[in-house]
Amino acid sequence: MTGTTRSVLRLILAASVALAAMAAGPVSAQQTKVRLGAQTIGDYIAAYMGQEYGIYAKHGLDVTIQPITISTLAAASLMSGSLDLATSTVPDMIQAVENGIDLVAISGIGVLAPHGGTRSGVVVQPDVNIVKASDFVGKKVGISALGGLLHILFQNYLMENGVDPQKVTYVEIPIPSHFDAMKSHSVDAVVTADPMMARILATKVGKEVLAFGQAVPPNTITAAITSTRDYANKNPAVIAKFRQAWQEATDLALSDPEKARAAMVKYLKLPAPVAATINMPLTLSTSITLKQLLWWQDIMRKQNLIQGKTDLSKVILP
Repeated sequence: MTGTTRSVLRLILAASVALAAMAAGPVSAQQTKVRLGAQTIGDYIAAYMGQEYGIYAKHGLDVTIQPITISTLAAASLMSGSLDLATSTVPDMIQAVENGIDLVAISGIGVLAPHGGTRSGVVVQPDVNIVKASDFVGKKVGISALGGLLHILFQNYLMENGVDPQKVTYVEIPIPSHFDAMKSHSVDAVVTADPMMARILATKVGKEVLAFGQAVPPNTITAAITSTRDYANKNPAVIAKFRQAWQEATDLALSDPEKARAAMVKYLKLPAPVAATINMPLTLSTSITLKQLLWWQDIMRKQNLIQGKTDLSKVILP
C-alpha cells in the first residue's frame, strides 16, 4: 500500500467519523428532557420499560424517572415544578382538581380486572381470623396513604357490606414497608398491591382475603399520567411524543411478559422468584373515559372526600 493510498484511507476514515458525529449530534440535541415521577408499583412498569428499552429516546425524549414514595405527593410535585409528568392514582388526581389544582390526564395506565394482571387487595396475618368485612371491625390495618386509592377501595368494600369504616384502625405505611409490617405483626392486615402483594403471598407472610378486581366494575381505571394544564399547553409536542412512547412501552409490557418481569426485578427490586408469580399479561390500558372517572367521583363523594362538583370531562386532555 502506497503512502498516498494510506492518506486517502485516513481521510475517508476521518470523514466517516465526522459524518457519524454530525448524524448523532442533532438527535442528542433534539431530545427533550422530561422529569417523570413514578411509584414502584407493578402497574406502573411501563414507566421503567420505556427507559430500559430505549423507547423514550426513540421518541426524542430524555426522561429522568424520579421516585414518588407516597402517591398524594404527585400533584404537589407537579405544581411546584419539580416534576413535568407524574403517575397519579385517579382519586389523587380528582382530589387535586377538586382542591383547585389544574391537572390534566394525558394517558391511562392500568385498570382493575377480575382475572389476570397485577393484583391489589387485602392480605391478613395467617393466624388472624378475618374472612369477611365485619371481621375488620376493631382491627389494625396498614394503608399506604389515608384517603388514597387503596384506602378508598377498602372503605368502599366495607360500606357496601354494611360496615362503618370508622370502626377500623388505620396505620399509614408506605407500600415498600408492607412486608416488614406484616412480618413484624405490627398490623393485622395491609391493603396493598403487586409487586408487594405477590411477595407477601409467595412468602406466606400473609393470606389474601380480598381482591379488589373482583369487587369493582369491569375496567375500573386506577391511574393516569398527569401534568399541569399549563405544562401541557406549553409543551404539546412533548405530550404527543410521550403519549406515543407510553403506548409503545405499554404494548411491550403486554406482549412480552419476560421483559416486563425483568424490569420488575431491576427497577421494582422484586426477587425473580416473586416476579415469576405475577399474573401476565398485565391489566394495562392507556385509555381514559369520563364514565371511569365518574365512578370514582361518586364513591369519593359518598366517603365525604370531595364535594363532587367538578366537571371531570375537562380533566381528560384531548
